[in-house]
Amino acid sequence: MSRKLLYSLIGFGVLILAIIGYHFYAANQAEQQIEMLIEQQTDTANAPVVEYSSLKVTPFSGKVIMRDLTIVMNQHIERADKLTIDLSYIDALKFYTGGTEYALENIYSGKANLINPSYLNQSKQHRVSAEQLQLFFEGQALDAIRTAVLDTAYSVSQHFRAEGTKLQMEFPNTLVSGLKANTFQYQGSIESNNVDYWRQGVHEVTMDSLTWTPLASFQENYNFFIKGFGYAPDAIPFKSASFTSKPDSASNRLYIHSELKAELAQVTAKGYLDPQQSLAQSQLEEASITIDNFSDSFERVLQNAQKLFSFSLNQRNGAIVFDIRGTMDDPNVSKKANSLPGDSTGN
Repeated sequence: MSRKLLYSLIGFGVLILAIIGYHFYAANQAEQQIEMLIEQQTDTANAPVVEYSSLKVTPFSGKVIMRDLTIVMNQHIERADKLTIDLSYIDALKFYTGGTEYALENIYSGKANLINPSYLNQSKQHRVSAEQLQLFFEGQALDAIRTAVLDTAYSVSQHFRAEGTKLQMEFPNTLVSGLKANTFQYQGSIESNNVDYWRQGVHEVTMDSLTWTPLASFQENYNFFIKGFGYAPDAIPFKSASFTSKPDSASNRLYIHSELKAELAQVTAKGYLDPQQSLAQSQLEEASITIDNFSDSFERVLQNAQKLFSFSLNQRNGAIVFDIRGTMDDPNVSKKANSLPGDSTGN
């Protein structure tokens, strides 16, 4: 081997080692930048508390991995065994070359994966958890973080999507005492210059293969009726469910629409919500529930029940219609409806 070739090989080897070393160094710098960002965004009086056992940025791939993540804000606690944020290689380098703020200002999309995520409202003991959750984001990362932490207006439009498995919801002392779904999807967006993502944004949720656990009093009152269809009162199955919420352009209200499909029938709820500071206390307006698409067995049971107990359900075009009044956490259902509200979508 000639000396010139040997030197070339040595030089090439040194270059490769330098590139590898640079990537590990850049990953370490990115870790420090992200940790500094978390400290800055949580170092105020009303900021959330963020805790984690480890934070790592992988060289070359640019993945951000956090383990045993806990976020506490007032009565709200969010946890995940593992959070993985998938950044592109170029986006990961932006933390090293330009710093945290520059990187976040120039990240316009991303995705994350959470293992065993959960949410707890301590005051009401409301719980939501999943086996796995994938999040997809389009917008501007820094703007989304600042708005979430500081309650400022969005400077650019933001779009979010989520897909998950094994969803579980527990809302004690409400009609939806418990709910399980094998799979679920969420899509949400908010336009620039808006502040409140949940009230001013557009949201759509779909779930498949559900099991509903009603309030204990509901189970007691309708125990015989539910068992008559071969279901356990604390585990009523449904094929699918969907929920949509969007602002009404003519008022400050939200237009809401939901559908619940089962083997026996389809239940549709729609109307308007006058949002208050507490969403659970928000007033339902012009809202109704419609039950239709009956199975033969369900229709026979309804007819026999009306004859046996001498009552009549309000039906229109083969559908049973109820009015809903009250608040989200305490809805009152009446047997007679004068109209079918919500035909306008608020656009």
